[in-house]
Amino acid sequence: MPEDDPLKVAKDSVSLVAEVIKAAGDNPQVKEAAGNLGHTAVTLTKTINNVLVPLAAINFAFDKARAYFSGQFPQEIAEKAESIPPEHIVEPKASIAGPTLQGLAFTHEEPNLKEMYLNLLATAMDGRSASTAHPAFVEIIKQLDSEDARLVRVALQSPVAIPIVQIHRKLKGGAEYQVLTQHLLNLTDSTTNAPVEDPQIPAMIDNWIRLGLVEVAYDKYLTGPTSYAWADQRPEFLRLSQTSQLDGAKVEYQKGYMQRTELGKRFAKAIGL
Repeated sequence: MPEDDPLKVAKDSVSLVAEVIKAAGDNPQVKEAAGNLGHTAVTLTKTINNVLVPLAAINFAFDKARAYFSGQFPQEIAEKAESIPPEHIVEPKASIAGPTLQGLAFTHEEPNLKEMYLNLLATAMDGRSASTAHPAFVEIIKQLDSEDARLVRVALQSPVAIPIVQIHRKLKGGAEYQVLTQHLLNLTDSTTNAPVEDPQIPAMIDNWIRLGLVEVAYDKYLTGPTSYAWADQRPEFLRLSQTSQLDGAKVEYQKGYMQRTELGKRFAKAIGL
């Protein structure tokens, strides 16, 4: 029988689930969690039975996923769900639980992404907030990398617009310009407060825009007196300004702002931000 025979894959998947359930039942941490979260334990068992079987068949990191789902996962999701009153615990929709567990199978070693998946699953298990969790949110997380997931939190948690600038070379006559740097933020080191350069930021922000999480505008700007005081001191701007300019061109920055969209607000709530 060929190694990729569908029947063999299905049998292997069933065996895997049996191992996961047995390991979870023998795990003292899970037993302790079940003492306080009986309803949650039942929900998790149903989720494993109903969802993990088909996911295991397509999991390329088979051994690592098996270790995670039989070890850390039951305790981690129990901790996320511990604040849900028992009467409000519901079985998450398969359209959310299935893809979420699949995402966890591939990213459980990346804390920023794993946190998003676990929080989304816990939201879907809470009858009071389950409607906030949307299947599209799983796809959004899948299209973020770990650094994306870390940095987008700032934008999604901010209740106000964030100042952002675009550096461009204004050509002689002032009618045309050439963009040199897109989507420049005032990134700083949390310890020293020194400016931090990250050449990946413009592409990340374009990705957040594409996913509908934030919007960026350069035809409007914030009016606070110090909102853009940092811009002309950024190393990117200083470096480009010192570059020899031809034909009387001048390097300037265009003020703008970035803010979360309504979709971004709902996504933030669903992943616990």
